[in-house]
Amino acid sequence: MRYIIVDLEMNKVDKKFKDERKICYQEIIEIGAVMLNDRYQEMSRFQTYVKPQYAEEIRRNITRLTGITTEMVADAPTFLEAMDQFTEWCFSFDGECQVQAWSDSDLQQILAEIALKKYKMNENGMKLVEKWNNFQNEYVRKVGFDHVVSLEKALYYAGLEFQGKQHDALNDAVNTAELFRVVRNQQLFEEHLQIAKEALETKSLGNTLGSMFEFSELLETMA
Repeated sequence: MRYIIVDLEMNKVDKKFKDERKICYQEIIEIGAVMLNDRYQEMSRFQTYVKPQYAEEIRRNITRLTGITTEMVADAPTFLEAMDQFTEWCFSFDGECQVQAWSDSDLQQILAEIALKKYKMNENGMKLVEKWNNFQNEYVRKVGFDHVVSLEKALYYAGLEFQGKQHDALNDAVNTAELFRVVRNQQLFEEHLQIAKEALETKSLGNTLGSMFEFSELLETMA
């Protein structure tokens, strides 16, 4: 089994496309992904910008958030081309693969954009969609939260620091892959939680974090 850890960045559809916005409110402008083997070791990386079809420019707030400009996507592949490239990359190695993403929002985005742009998925593309997993839910269940958390906080609670710039699709995928590796390894998971617990105990966080997350209770449930 290979694991495809994927992340997307999006830009809103222009308001003048009223009918299109009803189907798909935003468009993908970047795809980033990391491929792991069955030992959770990195095998390959994928990154591409995507040219939006229903927006004349990248919105300023999106550029501030992601660093992606209108010029950067001007000559990028279209959604149809990018999805073909992504699917081909996912199956560039032998064996089955499963997509892991932080929440279901990326899958919902892809399905909406497929509907809007009438993308015809091949057999491999259908396999990716069918085997799409919400890793955020897996993390929440394992840690014992009763609510979802951001990727940055999830890394922090697992004793990890976010590496690189946030809201960069490839960077987000790389960091999600590192968290995935830790969560799937029980011994490593417990070691990282202990590191985080010790770090938190040296800080005066008071009720800010204590009301959200009690490490001692979590560690008892894992014992």
